[in-house]
Amino acid sequence: MNIKKLIGSTILTSLTLSSQAAILWTGGGASDDYYDAANWDFSGSSSSVVASPTDDDMTISGASLNEPSGAFTNIEIGDGYTVTLDATSFTFTNNNGFSGVDDAGGTNVPSNAISTLSLINGSSYNAQFAAIGIDVLVDGTSSVIFRGGGDPINSQLERTRIVLAPGAQLTLPSVAEFTEQGADIIVGGVSFADDQSILSFNGTTATALGAIPEPSSALLAILAGFCFARRRRR
Repeated sequence: MNIKKLIGSTILTSLTLSSQAAILWTGGGASDDYYDAANWDFSGSSSSVVASPTDDDMTISGASLNEPSGAFTNIEIGDGYTVTLDATSFTFTNNNGFSGVDDAGGTNVPSNAISTLSLINGSSYNAQFAAIGIDVLVDGTSSVIFRGGGDPINSQLERTRIVLAPGAQLTLPSVAEFTEQGADIIVGGVSFADDQSILSFNGTTATALGAIPEPSSALLAILAGFCFARRRRR
């Protein structure tokens, strides 16, 4: 086997193993309790318990969960791990939410890999906040509702970001919260603090529109198209 084939085989094996290393929601328990191990398939993971911080990637598909734990008993997503909500509604009944792990020592600079909450295929996340070094990735069919006032996108310990695809929706307690926390609301790599045109508002719910190109960029694109058309006519 030549070196290219060996490298390709190694990469493929690595990707296959990493895609199998996940904890999957089955809903096989007596209730929809997130912490009930009977609701999960651990066969693709070295873990056998529902840990907080999470110790592997976790995916919840086609479910509707209400997490009723007492106030500020958050679900921590471990450094570098992802919790994916796939066609799933996840509501924290009390003053809770998903968070990362405080390992930056209050410096606001994460010392380890970012934790990720990913929403896809019409999922929704309803919580008091998101906090401590977590990226919340929201696809164009999904939505996030934060009920808590006073920095519901909490970056005091480690930066938290809400990354919206065009079409995604974000609801905050007030429009003023969008202005206060605009640096942590991102669409297409552009923050709301830098360009407020990336969001369209209906009350306190914002829909991501995507960044509008700067005039110079738009002009260059038009000129390039014009030159291309002239070349084709010749």
